[in-house]
Amino acid sequence: MKQETLILVAKLRRLAAKQGKSFDVARFVTDLGFAKTVLDDVLDSDDEEVLLTGLSLMKDLGLTTVIPVAQAPILPVVSPAATAPVPHKTQGNTYIGRLR
Repeated sequence: MKQETLILVAKLRRLAAKQGKSFDVARFVTDLGFAKTVLDDVLDSDDEEVLLTGLSLMKDLGLTTVIPVAQAPILPVVSPAATAPVPHKTQGNTYIGRLR
């Protein structure tokens, strides 16, 4: 493992400990499944530094898959009008009273 990756692991460990989410560094480095589980847990954060460090680490460990734009699936665009609820139709002059 590259030294830069090990530095990112140490940085992530320090940042995770500040959030109360510590992990075993030795197991993190040797067990890819454990690393993914830890990253999933640690990246559930609003801290920008944690997110950037975790994402960099995921890239270095090969846990990310990037789909090239040419191969990315094209999803249909749904207009807001198509998802708007249909208004309830009333029959004639129906009185709707107020509940107490």
